[in-house]
Amino acid sequence: MQVACPKCERMLDYSGDRPRFCAYCGQSLGDSSDAGMLATASFDSGSPLPMRIDATTFGTAAEHATRDPEQVAGYRIIRLLGRGGMGSVYEAEDGELGRRVALKLIAADHLSSSEAVERFRQEGRLASTLAHPRCVFVLAADEFRGRPYLVMELMPGETLQTLVEANGPLSVGVAVAKALDVIDGLREAHHQGIIHRDVKPSNCFLEAGGRVKVGDFGLSKSLDGDANLTRTGSFVGTPLYASPEQIKRNPVDERTDLYSVAATLYFLLTGKPPHQANDASAVLAKIVSEPPTPLRTHRPELPAALESAILRGLERDRDRRWHDLGRFRDALLPFVPGELGLSDLALRAGAYCGDVLALFAIESLLLAPFLASLGVAAEAPGGVGLVFRRIGVATPWLIAAQRLLFLGYFTLFEGVWGASPAKRLAGLRVSLVEDGGPPGVKAAALRTLSFYALTALPGDVVTAFLFGFLPTRQAMLYQPLALAVQSAGYLALASTMKSAGGFRGLHERVSGTRVVRRGRRPRRRVSTGRRLPTRPDYAREMAGAPVGVLKSVGSFKVRGAVRWDGDRKVLLGEDSTLERPVWLVLRPKGSPAPPSTRRDLARPSRPRWLAGGEQAEGRWDAYAAPSGCPLGDLAGSSGLPWADVRPILQDLADELNRAAADGTLPPSLAVDQVWVQTDGSVLLADPLGAPPVAGLEAPAQARSLALIKQAAALALEGGRRRPGWSAPGSGSGSIRAAVPVHAARMLDRLIGLPRQGDRPYNDPAELIADLEADRDKPTEVDRVRRLVHLAPACGALGQPLLLVFLLSFPGPLDAPPPFRRLIAATSLDNNPKTAVLAVAVVVLVGIVWAAFTQGGLLLGLAGISLVRADSRPAERWRCAWRAFIAWSPLAVLLIGSCWARARDIPYAPEALWALALALAVSYPFLALRRPSRSVHDALAGTYLVPE
Repeated sequence: MQVACPKCERMLDYSGDRPRFCAYCGQSLGDSSDAGMLATASFDSGSPLPMRIDATTFGTAAEHATRDPEQVAGYRIIRLLGRGGMGSVYEAEDGELGRRVALKLIAADHLSSSEAVERFRQEGRLASTLAHPRCVFVLAADEFRGRPYLVMELMPGETLQTLVEANGPLSVGVAVAKALDVIDGLREAHHQGIIHRDVKPSNCFLEAGGRVKVGDFGLSKSLDGDANLTRTGSFVGTPLYASPEQIKRNPVDERTDLYSVAATLYFLLTGKPPHQANDASAVLAKIVSEPPTPLRTHRPELPAALESAILRGLERDRDRRWHDLGRFRDALLPFVPGELGLSDLALRAGAYCGDVLALFAIESLLLAPFLASLGVAAEAPGGVGLVFRRIGVATPWLIAAQRLLFLGYFTLFEGVWGASPAKRLAGLRVSLVEDGGPPGVKAAALRTLSFYALTALPGDVVTAFLFGFLPTRQAMLYQPLALAVQSAGYLALASTMKSAGGFRGLHERVSGTRVVRRGRRPRRRVSTGRRLPTRPDYAREMAGAPVGVLKSVGSFKVRGAVRWDGDRKVLLGEDSTLERPVWLVLRPKGSPAPPSTRRDLARPSRPRWLAGGEQAEGRWDAYAAPSGCPLGDLAGSSGLPWADVRPILQDLADELNRAAADGTLPPSLAVDQVWVQTDGSVLLADPLGAPPVAGLEAPAQARSLALIKQAAALALEGGRRRPGWSAPGSGSGSIRAAVPVHAARMLDRLIGLPRQGDRPYNDPAELIADLEADRDKPTEVDRVRRLVHLAPACGALGQPLLLVFLLSFPGPLDAPPPFRRLIAATSLDNNPKTAVLAVAVVVLVGIVWAAFTQGGLLLGLAGISLVRADSRPAERWRCAWRAFIAWSPLAVLLIGSCWARARDIPYAPEALWALALALAVSYPFLALRRPSRSVHDALAGTYLVPE
């Protein structure tokens, strides 16, 4: 037998009992006993006629037979958008405001069930607590003639379901990006204590720009206390994307939504749900008893790592799934790679240097026995010549061993792990150009062999030729020739690295691979360890006691006062139906209503206007109260790092620029209107603004730039900011915060103190363009970049430091044999005066060099600048002072060791020398522990920032 789905119109074959759900879209099909009985209801009277309702189904065919209403309260119905288990969704027009909304009306056959009515109301209450850009916003909830309805923002209409049905399975990058949007919305819901329980492609709505919003919280469950609204004997949710625990009616948690997200992503990539059958009962049985079909059965080209991540999200045992959506998100991020920018090439080179250092350490351990034998040979008669002979014989074999280790290191790490250790530390990975997945061993081997053939092989051939046909001493003199040939290979490798091609080297074009940044959020949120704006009730907390005798404004209950002064009266109210906090702005009676452009504004960077009217106290307007907290509270006493401030400034500048363009720029702007929401985005809380003063309105661009300047100073300086910054256009001097050089130039242009060759900003659009270009530039000196500086620095300083330590070595000349001659040759008869002189010379040269080069040439080569607290270049005297602080402890200890040795103080020379050696060894580790500001930087008042 067959039955047609009224929603997707597919024919379903079945035998035995008639199916109750469509196995393709999850639509309720009603019960066979009710197939010929169509319940009716009057939308005009609001009184449903008697009907038969089976408690094991979502509804009957009555919902589809009832005619659509023409009017619901003050909303004119335009067209039907869709029907679901709880009711119908219409596009409607607000008769008073003229705006288009989505109106969800409970199904007529649910009115006799108090359980269903309460579930419908719960959807509004739970969804109204979400003001996240990735969640559909609920505008209002009410009842019309006893029939509950919800008013939501109107989405364009396309969903992930219709997108795949129209275009087929999506590419890996697009599908994962859509899933990440869904995850972001659900994470906010989970943060608010809400589990959706019905995530599916048809509940994920597409915005005009392609981003995704999660909607339809009709089956949501509050983690703070379940309303236990599931019908007895019924399954709540869409079977195709439901988790096993839902089907078995076990308790649900965040991992329930995680399963549904993984199932939705499965559909986006394959065009099919994880489990399929013609009968919904069979689908439910498969979900609880069988693993899903592997994705690569449908699409063999999908990355194996992506398939593994999704299948882990679809585990029947929830304990074997990802622990939470955050970890699932981290597993998906690598498949939305970020393209490399020009500024990332230094990072990539630094990562390569880090891998070379790791290989050098491994080689040293493996070659330790051979090096020890050279030390023993040096003690034998004619030992120097023996050492050279051994080097000459072993050189080809050493080169071969080194290259095999090189090939194995990169092939295995990049082929299996997707990145070498240093690349992973730098946030980079190697991927295939075709599908973005890890290259695999074969592609990684071809990539590594190509790299070796272009760079090291020519030099190895020259080296083998030299040592094969020339005496060892002469061959070593010609080694610069091998280095020159090798350098030519690197130039050939880089000849194809162009921006248009993603900076792919010649070896990457041969192997079909590329280096990309590991996927990450488009912005870095507030820093770990700082007080996060995660309290959605902050707006409630900041309100004082209720004002006067005002108990209610319009339909809203008054809970307190947010602002109550001569020109700003803002109350905290509550929407009793949705239990949602609102801000109530009171103005004198007869004041005009906000313009329609402001009332209809739906950007997440401005509070939503909800309602307005007149009463005895004057004109009132209700806005959704924001989440998060004011920028000043987030900045605290010490301010925020540039990594957090840049997206804040970009969001703020973008909102001000768009507001100036569409005429919704507030008449008064102040820094206390800048709020940072729980997801790190910025909201311009214009209801807190004071009324405009006639004749004092400045041009929109000037007011916008003044607010951005205040916000930048407040965010970066925190409680250290100057009082003069509180007024637009006041204050002088640069912002006192250490930021990257490229950011400092922008800030100087913003505050009107441009550097040479720059000019002040005249329009927020100019700042937005610079901030966008700054998006992928480094925001801080991290450990990788510091390592790029320290590796050559240690090599350059190693020889003078080694000489100093050998000269001041307090041990006897009967040291271990491999070092005896070396000590004897360099200790100059163990003369303490010579050692002291050497220490003084090395320290003095280091201090003079630091002053002359303003920190050292190697800092610049690593893309690092040494600056003061206001981001200005550190003065030469400050650089010298910094070097003195770094060198003086070593000098004091070594000189003390020599002094104690000259006076034959027992054990003191050895102890001081060992302490100096330990301190010298600890310096690189201390620098890596705090890469942007080590101890001597803190004492010298300097900072290390990216150029």
